[in-house]
Amino acid sequence: MTNKDKILEKLRKLMNLKESALSLGNEGEAFAAAAGITRLLIAYNLSETDIPTQERIENPVVAEEIPFKPEISSGIWYQSLIGVVCKYNMCRPLVVSTRKDNGRMSRDKFQIVGRKKNVEVVLYLVSFLSNRFYQIGKKEYPSYRHDCLFKFGRRPQSIAMYLRSYLCGCVSGLNDKFRSEEQQLKQECDITALTLSTRTEIDYFLKDEKIGKPHKSSQNVDDISAANGYETGRNVEINKGIYAESIGEDRRLMK
Repeated sequence: MTNKDKILEKLRKLMNLKESALSLGNEGEAFAAAAGITRLLIAYNLSETDIPTQERIENPVVAEEIPFKPEISSGIWYQSLIGVVCKYNMCRPLVVSTRKDNGRMSRDKFQIVGRKKNVEVVLYLVSFLSNRFYQIGKKEYPSYRHDCLFKFGRRPQSIAMYLRSYLCGCVSGLNDKFRSEEQQLKQECDITALTLSTRTEIDYFLKDEKIGKPHKSSQNVDDISAANGYETGRNVEINKGIYAESIGEDRRLMK
């Protein structure tokens, strides 16, 4: 069996794993397989044209919408989270604005554009990470209050204000985590061709759309809260959260 045959065999196993998980309603395992397929294509600089026709992954460029604001905590952290997750999963986030009764345009949705399996991973990651960061932040708030009062001699912020800064820190740490992993991947293999190919496909998909420039937002961030959040984002166990029990199988397939 040639090296390419071995790679295609791994792809077949991952594709079968994904379909099996979807049929059983196991979203975590299905997204683990989808992410595994992406990593394998990147690692070996493959595209669908390298896979036999009967085994090609049906993976067109699509657009999916999600709410513009999160339900858990307001602030620019959510927009930043979507931007970071899209950047490292070869997708593009767009803001959808609608005209209200008063005639003004209002931003009310994000549109995530990319190849289907990448978009699926982005939507899952945004949902998982936003809730994960929020829950960890709430648990760490009492410790933050204690440190402010007895270690730093500062008045602690309210939990709402604390979480806004904490979540910004989480996104910053996550960005550094992804960047470090990407740099390591670039040292191991060539991902330029696949990245450029995906970017071209997204551009073609959006060729008739009018896309405005995003509005820049700023927010005052408490340094202690953000520093705590940074450590959470930098060290979050994404694999355990998303892949659950399937991560072991995914790693075996990648060997």
